[in-house]
Amino acid sequence: MQPSLREDYLEAIQHFTILNGHSPRPHDLAVVFGKPESEIQSDLGNLRASGDITIAGDTSVNLTKTGRSVGECVMKKHETLQFFLSEILGMDSSTASSEACTLEHSVSDETVDRLGNYLKKTRPSGNISADGTKPAVYGYTGVICDESCTPRSLLDFNEGDELVVRCILGQSCAKRLLDLGVVPGEKVKIRRKHGKDALVLQVKGCDVALSPEIAAAVSVERFL
Repeated sequence: MQPSLREDYLEAIQHFTILNGHSPRPHDLAVVFGKPESEIQSDLGNLRASGDITIAGDTSVNLTKTGRSVGECVMKKHETLQFFLSEILGMDSSTASSEACTLEHSVSDETVDRLGNYLKKTRPSGNISADGTKPAVYGYTGVICDESCTPRSLLDFNEGDELVVRCILGQSCAKRLLDLGVVPGEKVKIRRKHGKDALVLQVKGCDVALSPEIAAAVSVERFL
C-alpha cells in the first residue's frame, strides 16, 4: 500500500470516529472513498497486517495506538494547511481542502508546526490539537479559539452591537461558521434578533441567519 493511501485511510477512520462517536465499518469507508466495498476490504487487510487497525466481530474498524497517532498527525496537517490556504491565501474552502489533501502527505511535521506558529501570530487563534484540549485553528475537533479570550456568547448581546469573534466551540457547527467567514478576529454586527434567540449577523458586509444553537457557539467581545 502506498504511504499516502495508508495515511488517507487512517485519517478518514479517525475523522469518522470523532464525528460519529463510533468506529466506521467497511461500508462507511466505501462511501467515504467512493470505492467498492471489496476494494475497501482488501485495503483494510493490508492495514491490519501492518498493525494500524483491528477489526472487531461486528466489522467495526478500530485504530491501534500506532494508527491513531498517524491519523491524528495527518488530520493536524490537513487542518493547518486548509486554514492557511483558505483564510490567508483566500482560496475557496473546497479548493483549499483539495489542495490540503495533496500537500498533507509530503509536508514535514516541522513545517506544519512552524506554519501553525505563524498562523497563531498573524490571527488570534491557537494551534490544532487532536484531542480538543488545546485551542485549534480549524475544525475536525470543533474547537477554534483565541487562547487568551474570556468572551461571552452572541446571545448575550443586542441588536446593533458591534463585536469581535474570539472563540468558536462545537464540532457540529465549526465548519459552517468558518465557511460563512465567522472566524476568530472577525468583526461582526448583530442586525436583528428573533424569537428564541435566533439572530441575523452581519459578516463582511453580508447578512447571515444563525440558529440559537449555532449562535451560542460563537463567543465574542464588544468591539471598541
